[in-house]
Amino acid sequence: MTDTPVRPTEGSQITVLVVVGDHPVTHVARAGRVTPSTLIVTRKPDERRWGVEPQGEADVLFVHQGRLYRWPMRVEEVLPTSYYLVSLQDPRDGERREFVRATADLEVRMTPQRQPRGAFQVLSVELSASGMRVATDLVAVAGDQLEVTLRMDHRPEGRANTITALAHVVRELHPPSGRELALEFVELKSADEDRLLQMVFRLREAQLFARIGRRSFA
Repeated sequence: MTDTPVRPTEGSQITVLVVVGDHPVTHVARAGRVTPSTLIVTRKPDERRWGVEPQGEADVLFVHQGRLYRWPMRVEEVLPTSYYLVSLQDPRDGERREFVRATADLEVRMTPQRQPRGAFQVLSVELSASGMRVATDLVAVAGDQLEVTLRMDHRPEGRANTITALAHVVRELHPPSGRELALEFVELKSADEDRLLQMVFRLREAQLFARIGRRSFA
């Protein structure tokens, strides 16, 4: 007996990836009515300026029981208050490596497990929910494990909002700009993983609109 593919639940948060004028953009929304082959995604009237066209492909990302799923769909109709999407394939586990990384200037603290008293402060070069690439003078080889703390932003009361994860070194890189390490997260809370994923989408969107001279979606 084949397991029934999971679907987002009505009212749950989803992320929709669409292409507008050859540019990928993201839309974080709430799922409306869900059937095995269709999905209603809510939209506001002022989102008409986005220019989403019918028949365009869309990837719907959602989390179910701590796992990320990707549902390939098509925009069947653009309605005044919603998008009507039709399934192209059943939802499947969404590997973070499938998604574009974003450049982010975040404070990152790396502490080698073999040298717990030695910490290195860096700025992340590329970030995703599966790992990151950093420019650093830290001497490490493939397989070394590091405790990584990312300083996401600042809350109004001044307290830092951080994420801590365990990562291992995948490989050492030597681009023209200097030495870098490619890291993969091996221990990361599912809630923090989702926060990172959403931030990557937002960063990618902001960078895209900065290049084409348009405001990011709300």
